[in-house]
Amino acid sequence: MKRIILLGLFFAMPSVADDTSSIDEIIDTYYAVISGPKGHLYDAQRDASIHAEGALITKFFQDGRFQRHNLVKEQTMITVPYDAGFFEFEVGRRVEHTENIAHVWSDFEVRSKPQGEVLDRGVNSISLFFRDQRWWISSWSTQYTEARIEASEGAVPAQLTDLNTDQFAEVVKTIVQDTLQACEVQGAMEGRAKMNLAVVGEVNAKLVCSSN
Repeated sequence: MKRIILLGLFFAMPSVADDTSSIDEIIDTYYAVISGPKGHLYDAQRDASIHAEGALITKFFQDGRFQRHNLVKEQTMITVPYDAGFFEFEVGRRVEHTENIAHVWSDFEVRSKPQGEVLDRGVNSISLFFRDQRWWISSWSTQYTEARIEASEGAVPAQLTDLNTDQFAEVVKTIVQDTLQACEVQGAMEGRAKMNLAVVGEVNAKLVCSSN
């Protein structure tokens, strides 16, 4: 499968005029038209309507493969109906715009279902121009930036804000344990120290820690 999408929610298909009335609209359509669940019927006509005639597509894969062809060739590589879910989600967009030409850098993730694990990531470089009261995609290039990701079941989320209480506690515990391995008590201490470093008794010592 090929390109990429934004939202896991689908609405009534807008008119071609709506698809191409602004840079944001045409990029949103670029992602929406290619994504869908198993059995999805890819709308080749709608996809073609946002591309200029002869639009070129270039792809660089992590395994060294390279592809360069037009949209017609791209569409022949898409199996309809989809034999598996395919969703491309845009996760970042940077737009450079000067009068009738524009360029969009679009970061994406690929999933088999809207809330599923990330299977691939990459960057799209999309060139556009404005003519006949609408925007057209003149070409786009894709650079896949990571190999396929096999997420293990129950894997800890990458962002601390995504952690639940138990997962956060494990992270803190690991940090404390790793830190204490680089520490030593210098001096004398009477009493006892708990793992949380709360001390009962009199301490005439210091905890010295080394770090890189």
